[in-house]
Amino acid sequence: MAAPSMVFTARYAASRLGIDIDVIEELAEQMAPEDGCLSVVDSFDEMAESVTAFTRQGLQYLDGLLDQRRSEFMKDT
Repeated sequence: MAAPSMVFTARYAASRLGIDIDVIEELAEQMAPEDGCLSVVDSFDEMAESVTAFTRQGLQYLDGLLDQRRSEFMKDT
């Protein structure tokens, strides 16, 4: 399998999936790098904030987590 050549920001994922970025960030906490979720830092400053990003595989995984969340919500209503 080829290594990813690009990643997509959490903001992009939120727009693509039509949900709030806070939901994306919450779901990303359940993901590991192996799932396609990464943190991107653009500074050598130790206090620099990171940006959550996803590989193509990560976007698919994220969509699956979102489907699970929706299913659980529908069961509760």
